[in-house]
Amino acid sequence: MQWLRRGQEEDPADFWRQTAEKRGGAVGFFTFATLVGRTGGNILNFPGLLYLVGDLFWFEDFERDNWLSKIFASRSKWEKTEISFSKAEVDFARVVSRVGAARCMAGAVVPQKVPPASIFTKMFSSPVTQVVLKDGSAIFFEVMLRKEFLAHLTQG
Repeated sequence: MQWLRRGQEEDPADFWRQTAEKRGGAVGFFTFATLVGRTGGNILNFPGLLYLVGDLFWFEDFERDNWLSKIFASRSKWEKTEISFSKAEVDFARVVSRVGAARCMAGAVVPQKVPPASIFTKMFSSPVTQVVLKDGSAIFFEVMLRKEFLAHLTQG
C-alpha cells in the first residue's frame, strides 16, 4: 500500500519508522483521532494521528490540502500541532458528550465535573474521550479506536 502525499508516494512503513526514530521508540498503538481541544482553550477540531511510544501518547496533526483555501488565499499560515502526555500524568479518562466537552473548554465546568456520556449520547451523537491529567487540565479527542485507546491508557 502506498500513500500519495503532495505528488510523491510515501510508504506507511517508512512513515512509522521515521516516527519511531523521531520519538525514540517503537510505536505500540496508533489510531486516527481529532483533537477537539483542551481546557482553557478554543475548540480546535484538528484531525491527525494519536499514537503511543513507550509510556508517552502523542498527537500530531497534518496540513490539509483544502481546495477552498486555494480559491480564497488564506491569510493564516498552518502551524503543526503536536502534544504529548505520559500514562503517569493521566488521572482518569472517560467518554463525554461533545456539549460537555465544549462547556469544559470554555471554563463553565471543571474537568472533574463533566458528566459521562449517556447511552443515548453514545448511540446518537459523536461523543468524545476526555483525558483528565493530574494537574487538573483535560484534553478532548474524538478517537476512531476509542476502546483500544482507553485500554492503553489504563495498562500498567
